[in-house]
Amino acid sequence: MSTPTTPNTGLRARLDARVTSARTAVRASTVGRSDWMGKTWRVAAWIAYRDWMFTRALTVWAARHWMPTVFGVVVSVGWWGILTLAETPGDRITGPLLALLVFLSPGIVLGLFAMIAPARYRRRVHAHRMAAYWPEVARSCSLYRAEPDGTVTVSKLRHVSHQPGAVVLRVETFPGQTPDTLHRAAPAIASAYRAHGFEVTPVKPGVLDLALFTTYRIAPVMARMPVLEGANPDALPVGLSRTGHVAEMVVRGRHTLVAGATGAGKGSVLWSVIGGLAPAIHDGTVCAWGLDLKGGVELEMGRALFGRVAYTTEDSIEVLRALMRVIDRRKESMRGVSRLHVPTSAEPLHVLMIDELADLMAYSEFETRREADRLMSKILTQGRALGVVVVSCVQNPRQEAVGQRNLYPQKIALRLDSDVESDMVLGPAALQAPAHEISRSDPGTGYLVREDGAPVMVRFAYWPDELIREVAQRYAAPASHAAPEPRDGADAANAWAAAARRTTPNDNAGKPTNEDAPAPRTRTRKPRAPRKPRTTRPAVPAATPEEV
Repeated sequence: MSTPTTPNTGLRARLDARVTSARTAVRASTVGRSDWMGKTWRVAAWIAYRDWMFTRALTVWAARHWMPTVFGVVVSVGWWGILTLAETPGDRITGPLLALLVFLSPGIVLGLFAMIAPARYRRRVHAHRMAAYWPEVARSCSLYRAEPDGTVTVSKLRHVSHQPGAVVLRVETFPGQTPDTLHRAAPAIASAYRAHGFEVTPVKPGVLDLALFTTYRIAPVMARMPVLEGANPDALPVGLSRTGHVAEMVVRGRHTLVAGATGAGKGSVLWSVIGGLAPAIHDGTVCAWGLDLKGGVELEMGRALFGRVAYTTEDSIEVLRALMRVIDRRKESMRGVSRLHVPTSAEPLHVLMIDELADLMAYSEFETRREADRLMSKILTQGRALGVVVVSCVQNPRQEAVGQRNLYPQKIALRLDSDVESDMVLGPAALQAPAHEISRSDPGTGYLVREDGAPVMVRFAYWPDELIREVAQRYAAPASHAAPEPRDGADAANAWAAAARRTTPNDNAGKPTNEDAPAPRTRTRKPRAPRKPRTTRPAVPAATPEEV
């Protein structure tokens, strides 16, 4: 009778924990000490590491180039032996040693390079290995062409470079090959090099940069108090990319659709945009509008940043109508003057943030849905160049919930439930941006697809409630922006004072009222006239045998 064996995952975990604790203890007792003994250990470790890198590089070179190494040793030993047997007076060591150094000079130079710049040496070695493996990868990924004489032509690898968190391969097509072939082969190349992801960037016709990422996830990013210099709607910092650089998002002139499952981190995207633009909102060059169909749970935290908000479907229609009046007014002022709005304090950039778009476009009453669809279609088609942009957040990216997906030139796909939804949101870019494979433990991580169609993996900054309140109090919207209707019966000026902790006179000026909104159209149908009685059709006489 055999006894069942348990997997050794527990033993392996305990061994790893013991090794980690031992390393930590040794480091704390040697190079981690803050006294003079710690400095001595750090100097000794620095010297030992450089010596090891020199020895390693020289040994590797000698093993790969064994013929000059062996020949140099034979010449040196033979020279020394001849001088010894001939009993020649003088130095018998310097000459043979110099001869050996001449044969080993390339390896010695490489060892000195590894000793002086070990990190750069490691990158060079890694790039050389990837370049040596490229012909086999290209043939296995169908990036080759067989010539009639039996030779095989593969796509040319120009060079290999390193970026933080990624290795970039610059690949050139051969005659008869298109860049689309490289695009289709990118997943296979990433799998061959055991990369965690890839990104394809065109450099020039026939040349592409294929970035292979060495990390699977992006570390969490905590938001900080924004500054006026960073509140740039043309390049708004919203988080970090997979390469470790600051991820920037274009707000001005681009509508953005944010799709993600429950808990994917849509709030991080929303507050990264509004919080990042907060100094510009306070300065008056940006005016924020908000529709929170969850009853204000999300936007109420930073209500002072918004000029006008709505928490119900009926109020949302009024906000959309008010925004359409802004568009109609700017049509007249910009006609023949400019084709793209430039934000100023007098004519700010209007940003409409919509949380739970599907509740307005799919789950409300029929008349409300129809009016919302009409207004949203006009805003999305006319508002971009007029300084009115929309950022919509939705959980269900299907057609019945987001009927105007093609009107959003910029899309953000957070974690989605299936590859079908990834294809709905990203379209052709879904092959390079598998949003359905994002881990549940990485909220705020998603793929940002710009107008050029290139997806970039981004982790948006997390905004805690305390920071949102502090930003809303410090960068409250000016009184010239339309204030939201208070829910406690107080006037708008008191609502602003309570939200921004300051009093502003005449805060109701310029606020659109319900009287200015156009009345909904009503259809009058004429009563249908009664139908006339049908005329009886004459009976057809039966056919006689002669007629048949």
